Amino acid sequence: MRTTKTGKGHMRKTGIAAALLALAACSGGKPDMPKLALQPILYFDVTRNKLYGSGCNFVAAGDGMGAVFLAMEGRGLIKLDDHILAIPAAADAAPLPQGAHTHYAGPLYAATLVPVAGGKHKTLGVVSVFTGHLLITDARGQTVYEATGDTQCKPM
Repeated sequence: MRTTKTGKGHMRKTGIAAALLALAACSGGKPDMPKLALQPILYFDVTRNKLYGSGCNFVAAGDGMGAVFLAMEGRGLIKLDDHILAIPAAADAAPLPQGAHTHYAGPLYAATLVPVAGGKHKTLGVVSVFTGHLLITDARGQTVYEATGDTQCKPM
C-alpha cells in the first residue's frame, strides 16, 4: 500500500500504530509474539519420514488427539507447513522415559518438554503417561509455542 507523509493514509496508520502501542502497554508492555501453528504428526508422517523409535509424544490439551511434538533419543520433531522439522537433542538435557530428553536445541528453534509438578503420572508396563509442559522458543529465545497437555512415552 502506498502512502504519503501527509494525508489521511499516514494519519490512519499513525493512529493504528499508536493504538497498538497503547494496547501493548496495557498488557505489560509486551505485544503478543507470533505463535507457531504446529500440526499434528500423523501416522502417514511417521511412515513417510521413517520416524520410528522409542520416545515421548506430546498432545496439547484441547487441541485434539494428534501429537504436535515427538521427543526421541537424538531429536525432537515438530510439523510446520506440512514438513517435519528435526530439532537436535541438547547436551544439557535431562532424561525422560524411553530415551527421550527434556531439551532440544537447533538453529531455528529450541524445545523443552518437562513433567508438570503435581500433574498426573502413571506407568503401565513400558508405557509412561504424565502431564507435560512444552515450550518452544525461536532463535532469539522468544516463546513461539507453549502448551500443557498429555505426554505418553513408549517404544514406537
